[in-house]
Amino acid sequence: MSATKMLATARKSLGLVGRPNYITREYASRNGPEYRDAAWCDMSITYWGRHSGNAAAVLPQGDRAYTVTHALDGQALGRWYPGTAENIRRHLKPGAIVFMAWEGTDRIGDIDHVGVGEVNLGDGRVQTIEGNTGDACKRRVRGPSVIAGFWNPDYEGEDMPSPKEIADAVYDRLTGTVTKDVWAAREQLLDVGQKLDPRTFIRQAWAYGKGSYTRLGQVLKELQALREEVAELRRDADPTTKQPGQG
Repeated sequence: MSATKMLATARKSLGLVGRPNYITREYASRNGPEYRDAAWCDMSITYWGRHSGNAAAVLPQGDRAYTVTHALDGQALGRWYPGTAENIRRHLKPGAIVFMAWEGTDRIGDIDHVGVGEVNLGDGRVQTIEGNTGDACKRRVRGPSVIAGFWNPDYEGEDMPSPKEIADAVYDRLTGTVTKDVWAAREQLLDVGQKLDPRTFIRQAWAYGKGSYTRLGQVLKELQALREEVAELRRDADPTTKQPGQG
């Protein structure tokens, strides 16, 4: 899941006009034919969340077409922020679900409209992407005078690379060219400019590790010898350990 994918999917809908449309038709196919011609701002959030792989983050209680209920979902998660300029400036992240109340209140029950936050403008305003704004999907700039509140879905909780992406990154790392800033070059394990292949890397890493292990054993032996020497000096300096006739 990621906010980047959520926004990329929302951008594909820019310019969509009228109803029924592909957003309302899909929602109606799951929730009833009455939604084909209904207000579709929150159906848009549902569509973008599902088609970007973000349904678990954006729709914690499933499909939403009613903005008040969707706002309450975020509140129940402890993620709700009232729409003050300070909250918008400090806390609104890309991908936030942004709720508008045309009466200018922060009451969830007064919410009329919703969009997804695209860019936090840093001055208490946010650029949004909204479905059903003038019966179209458009970018808008909203501020505290109409933002009742917002919540940030937990995109980052599972915003992790896939196993394949991890494997590809490791392979790329092990098949590139050594640069002077990498650890292996600084430790003189590999030469700067050397072309890597996994077998060579593993062989040299093993040799380095084996050498370090051998050196560690030598250091431990030296420390033990030093410890015995110190103990002997302490015995010589302790008068209670001297035998009769000793100076």
